[in-house]
Amino acid sequence: MSQILATIGPASENLSNIKKIFKFTNFVRINGAHNSIKWHEKISKKIKKVNPDSIILIDFPGIKPRTLNSDNIVINKNEKIVFKYSSNVYKKKNLKRNYVLISKPLPKFGKTNFFSLSDGKYLFKYLKHGKNYLEGKSLQKFILLPKKGLNIPNSIFNNNIQEKIYIDFIKKIRKVRYDAIGLSYVQDSKIIEKIKTITKKIIVSKIENKLGCENVDKICKSSDAIMIDRGDLSAEVGDHNLFKETLNISQNTKKNGKLLIMATENLETMITNASPSKSEIISLSFSNSLNVDYFMLSDETATSKKFENILKWLKKFNIVNISNKNNQIKKLEKDLFYNNLKELDHRNSIIVIFTRKGYVIEKILKTNPRFNLVVFTDNKKIHTISKLRLNVDSYNTYKFQKNMDSFIYNNIKKRKKSIFKKNHAVFLVYAAFARKKSRANTLTIIEDADFI
Repeated sequence: MSQILATIGPASENLSNIKKIFKFTNFVRINGAHNSIKWHEKISKKIKKVNPDSIILIDFPGIKPRTLNSDNIVINKNEKIVFKYSSNVYKKKNLKRNYVLISKPLPKFGKTNFFSLSDGKYLFKYLKHGKNYLEGKSLQKFILLPKKGLNIPNSIFNNNIQEKIYIDFIKKIRKVRYDAIGLSYVQDSKIIEKIKTITKKIIVSKIENKLGCENVDKICKSSDAIMIDRGDLSAEVGDHNLFKETLNISQNTKKNGKLLIMATENLETMITNASPSKSEIISLSFSNSLNVDYFMLSDETATSKKFENILKWLKKFNIVNISNKNNQIKKLEKDLFYNNLKELDHRNSIIVIFTRKGYVIEKILKTNPRFNLVVFTDNKKIHTISKLRLNVDSYNTYKFQKNMDSFIYNNIKKRKKSIFKKNHAVFLVYAAFARKKSRANTLTIIEDADFI
């Protein structure tokens, strides 16, 4: 069952509406590409005041060029438009009629006959390009709204420029309260490892172009979570490759035991309609079959006044009946632990984990992403990530001690009712000081009667 990641925006930013959103989810998003830093400072404090246990994801402004028009522009069919980047103030004030200024330098071009605006919504035939400009012919008449993204298929972005954008933004948002960061257009794992040296926040990587898809496995290994932004992904790799790359990204994410977020147009028709389209329902069902952990709602909760109806519909859609008929636990040989996990009924088996680094969690979830886990950790980041997982109860303990037997006993006893609420016996995995590629230190089957 997937959960909800709701974006806070103009329609949902007041105190009353934030409280309504927290009836459906504890995971919310704010978009660093929109609104001022002061707005993000203010809204993040408001969110934490309403719900101190909430987890805030802030999307960082990425390297993708966006249009800098302050007013709406009518673009006619077959009209030739030049998209131009310039740091020169004089040139900004003296642009020709068919010139549209963009916010970032253009990427390195790959072979393409078309490019688009607004996640592939408005298509242009490619004509020519130079170092700081791109010219195309519009294939339809439309109104260009401000800050719309420019997508150029098969292009490659400059990692050094992207890294500078992210580091500068981290400095700017020091007063913003957040738990996770969303990085756009992640093309390889190097930039993730660099950001890890600067912040200990949860890293959500968006794989959105051809190069990112080619390096998906390494990106998944370095990230804490992966977001599939189907809008940018489709515009970058082509509509005909969207399904293939969605499978590629989701399979690699789950293979590495990481959280998976599905974004873009999940319930966009409900912004104006009372119910979703059949295509959206099928799409949500397909995402569930991929073991997506979160459906992200963007404009559905950020700009739509109908956000509460949308959340109610999605919550109802997400409800599943979990059978609790069989409470038998199979006895396993220690050395065959991970292999035998595949044979367990994930609906009834509970695994209690003591871990500092979290590697054992990912290893277990690679076997089956639907296992019920109880996690004890003295690592705040691992605790926060675990809270995001659907079937995981997480407890942030004080620092692990050398006498772990006593430490484990006291922590389990304290939460005995919660741990043994379904089964009289559970699995205990002690991986407190395990290294990334090592197996669990110990595996034990424990019973509620042991903790009196």
